[in-house]
Amino acid sequence: MQTSEINGFLIDDFNQYGLAEGKPQGICPLCSSDRQPKNQKAQCASYDWERGLGTCHNCNTSFQLHTYQRKGASEKVYIRPDVLIAKQEVSTKVEEWFNTRGITQQTLKDLKIGEGPEYMPQTGKTENVIKFNYFIGDQLINVKYRDGRKNFKLYKGAEKVFYNINSIIGYDQCVIVEGEMDVLALHEAGIPNSISVPNGATLNSNNLDYLDTCIDYFEDKERIILAVDADEAGQALQQELIRRLGAEVCFLASFDDCKDANEYLTKHGKEKLAECITGARPVPLENVTTFKDIEGEITDFVRNGFKPGFQVGLQNFDDIFSTYTGQSLLSLVFHLAVNRILSIKWLSDTTKTMVGKRHLLHLKMHQLICTHIK
Repeated sequence: MQTSEINGFLIDDFNQYGLAEGKPQGICPLCSSDRQPKNQKAQCASYDWERGLGTCHNCNTSFQLHTYQRKGASEKVYIRPDVLIAKQEVSTKVEEWFNTRGITQQTLKDLKIGEGPEYMPQTGKTENVIKFNYFIGDQLINVKYRDGRKNFKLYKGAEKVFYNINSIIGYDQCVIVEGEMDVLALHEAGIPNSISVPNGATLNSNNLDYLDTCIDYFEDKERIILAVDADEAGQALQQELIRRLGAEVCFLASFDDCKDANEYLTKHGKEKLAECITGARPVPLENVTTFKDIEGEITDFVRNGFKPGFQVGLQNFDDIFSTYTGQSLLSLVFHLAVNRILSIKWLSDTTKTMVGKRHLLHLKMHQLICTHIK
């Protein structure tokens, strides 16, 4: 059993919850203490000590068995926030606000959400704000402040990194979202290995210096699910992440009629939100068209035939030919060629049989398309 490092990450606190070391099963550090007394010692969790991950079969969540030291530190010197900032717990009033967004007190505790006074330049005065604390290892790297008017700012002079980056160590996949509230929403839905970009998405420019700083955290990822906003700025961020991380490992999640993961949580619930992530689709390959891409066009062709285009005035010809698409001309030429070949008397039976089979194959393909559409 590895006790010093996992996947190149040095272990800072081995077995952080004091579980039954080396055992494949045991209690869950997240929910066992809250269960009825007779079930508090039930072995409801599985431990994977090689990967450093645990999975609870009662609360359907996963957790990291250890904490890790930072990997891939920047050479540039940044200002560090006072770690005491992260220890300021939220008030009941703030808990109630989060509850309206589908976020429970336990999630606020897990993600180390804070609250306190902070000067906000947008309002020109000190406001009571929510504090999203950015940790790498046990170091507080940055803080994002949010006031009641939805104004934001980061800690001045601090390093920009992914929010909740510690959570993806040991997993072979992770989720990237556009905001801290979406990370909280996914954590609520049983997907703790999610991270957020620190400064949202902008339409004209997406500075991804934070990706360079944290690139080592993605080396072992087989799937990176991008679950950003559907607006133009979000899609620009998505394309840049695909370019930098590689289309072969990126998958795309969408939230249907909702703007983001948190809105989807409040509207549809935890289970449906989790399905959005597990149902993420691969990034489409460039210059490759699948049947699904052209299904609408084929459906329209089979049901309605050729679109009316330029006509030459010959009824039989006009019934089968249209200038709307070049495909119709190819189809016409093919059919005419087949019929012409089959009518030539001096061709060998072998040649006619080969052409006839090709013609039959064409008809069978047409029938399959029609069957699919019906």
